[in-house]
Amino acid sequence: MSLYMFKASYTSASIKAMVENPTDRSGMIAKACETFGGKMLHFLMAFGEDDAIVICELPDDVAAAAISAQVAASGGCSRINTIQLLSIEDWVKACTMARDVSSGYKAPTK
Repeated sequence: MSLYMFKASYTSASIKAMVENPTDRSGMIAKACETFGGKMLHFLMAFGEDDAIVICELPDDVAAAAISAQVAASGGCSRINTIQLLSIEDWVKACTMARDVSSGYKAPTK
């Protein structure tokens, strides 16, 4: 399973509906993750550029893309970003691989 973070901005109509009828939407988000073979770990509201942040485990990028597509198609969000996350353990493995494997990559120069 891989970790994903979804960051979404609600439309003004969605915010209006939530203000008029305040409800806990975490169950709906958890069910969406479970439907695609995953598990919701966190559903948080934020203020600033993003309104909602969801962190979940999903089996693969295809499942993450499917959830993102469903949310986007619903029309309730004006923007949604999907970010694959790495655990610290995987980051250490990536750094070790970067150190041990020479790809020949060099930064651009003048």
